[in-house]
Parts: sequence; structure tokens; C-alpha cells
Amino acid sequence: MSGPSEEDFPVVNSYTEWDPLEEVIVGSLAGGVFPTWQESMGPTLPHDSVRIFKERGGTPLPAEHAAAAEEELDGFAAVLQERGITVVRPEPVDHARTFGTPQWQSAGNSSGMPRDLLIVVGDTIVETPMSWRCRKHEVDAFRGLIKSYFRRGGGWLAAPQPELKDALFDGDFDPATETGWAITDFEPVFDAADFMRFGDDLVVQRSHVTNEFGIEWMRRALGSRFRVHEVPVNDPHAMHIDATMVPLAPGKLLVNPDRYVPNPLFRDWEILEAPKPALGPDWPMYFCSPWLSMNVLSLDEKTVVVERQEQPLLDALTDWGFTCVPVDFRHVYSFGGSFHCATLDVRRRGRGGTYLDGTV
Repeated sequence: MSGPSEEDFPVVNSYTEWDPLEEVIVGSLAGGVFPTWQESMGPTLPHDSVRIFKERGGTPLPAEHAAAAEEELDGFAAVLQERGITVVRPEPVDHARTFGTPQWQSAGNSSGMPRDLLIVVGDTIVETPMSWRCRKHEVDAFRGLIKSYFRRGGGWLAAPQPELKDALFDGDFDPATETGWAITDFEPVFDAADFMRFGDDLVVQRSHVTNEFGIEWMRRALGSRFRVHEVPVNDPHAMHIDATMVPLAPGKLLVNPDRYVPNPLFRDWEILEAPKPALGPDWPMYFCSPWLSMNVLSLDEKTVVVERQEQPLLDALTDWGFTCVPVDFRHVYSFGGSFHCATLDVRRRGRGGTYLDGTV
């Protein structure tokens, strides 16, 4: 990759999902456990996982499968480094250790998906207030990295830490009709992966982990420089927008044909419907659906990392003009994410700007 040197941009600098990538955090599943069960998880999980989480919460992830996933994460990191991208990894954490408040107790989860708990907006790392109790201290594995970036001049904005009392989870989700939400507006909560960055604009979905209170907190906290747009999606199990839409370059949006709702913000954008996932029905998916296939990572406006076995998507993106970098990641799928979820792009070469219609 050519262009400005590292010194031309701050140590923390990322405005879009597609500017040339210079530095990235890649997660780790080492020490990961099945999350401690709470009722608000139900609407987001594959049906079989409800029983697994209830029975095995706080116990280690399946050893052989998790080891294969960690090997894939290491291989992915190596691919990025070979392309001149700086890769940093989280500190080891024993997620089986319990923690809590006077109201509740929980074990942890894993350090595999930094995109869920952190988001870089411009020159600032934002820590999110997550609604799953098991994720309350998930950011601790990344705390040393955040402090390092701050000491070197990066911004650091932490949302108010939620209490996660029962009042947050008395939602009105109706399993029979798949309507409503599993969380209330008792306090601001959101996952970073419910946001997508388009320069000076961010797009966000309401979900079973992101409430209106959280969206409004983010809107006010970012101030007048950035605009936050809430968009509807057709997903009764909504949790994380990056399996519904992923911008790959200015004017090019990859969408889930089952979930994406046409929006005037993207009036002049080219829209590509992602082909159905190539994942077979017998592959274990503990946290989410096989639509992780479209959870790709852009290295620049022309280059996208795609799971090696997702041949229909590789073909579709190649035909759309992209250079695809195939990487094995199927085992990571099982634990809640793919390339976008498993990374936090700390520095990209870009200055922001307006890319969405009607946002000037």
C-alpha cells in the first residue's frame, strides 16, 4: 500500500470501514467460556444455544474447536502483518472467573470480538456499555492497549457503566410474534457492533443489545462533528448491524437480502445482496447465524478479507471489482463473529467526510 506515512495521521484515526488499514486489534479466544445465561440473550441466539448456555454457562468453550479457532485468528493476524499492517492482540484473561454486584453474579465470555465492545470514531476510542452481564469486564483484556493509545495522544471516551439490574431486562419481546425488544430504556446500553461508520456519519440499528437511551447517549457524546442515523432493519433477532450491511468502499454497500431495508441514505449507492452463506447446517453456531459470511473486513477501497470457503461471496465481490483475500475462519464463526467482529481498526488513512445522501 502507498500513501501518507504513519506520522501523517494520529495514532488513533479511523473514520470509515474502508480507508486503507494501518493498525488493527485482532481478538483472541484463549480462556473463553460459554456466557452465563440471562433471559435477554434468548431472542438473539440460535435455538439450540439456549439450552447450551443454560447448562454450560461459565464453562470452557469446546477445547478442540476453540483451539482451531485460535489458530485461525493467529493466521489471520499473520496475513495482515504480511501486508504491512500493524497487529496488536489483547492480554490473556481467565473468563471463567466470576464477578458481579449486589444484584447479580456472572462469569465472563471471551476476548474474541473487540468490535462488539469498542469503536473508533475519528481520533477517539469509545468504550461501550454492554447489556450482557457476562461482558461487563470484557474490555479489561484491551485496557492496556487503550491506555497505551491514550498515552500516545489518542482519545478515550468511556460510556457510563451500566448497573444491569433486572429492570433493564423486563423487555416486551414476544417470542410468538417475534416483536418488541429484550431490553428496556432503564439506562443507556449499546454494543459497538450495532454502529457502522461512514466518515462524519454513523449508522446504527436498535437491537436486543442496543436501546434508544444508548443511541442518544452516543449521539450527544460525539457532539456536532458526527451525525448518528438510526435505520430500520428486518431482523427480529437483531444484534449487530455488521451481518445486515457492510460498506466496502464509497458508494458500495454489501447487504443481507433478508434483513436490509432500503433507505434514502443510500439512494445513490450501489447495493450488492450477499449470496447465501456456504456454511452447512451441521456446523456448530453457538452465538449467531451463518450470515457471518458477509462479516468481511476491508483493507482498503479495493481489497476485502473473506472466509476462504465462502466461494459464492468471493465470486460476487470479485465480479464487483474487489480483490479478495481468502482466509480460513470457519471455526471462529462458531463463537460469535467473523473478520469484522474479531477486529478493531485503530488506524486507517482517512480524514472523514460526507458519503451518505441527505446528510450535508
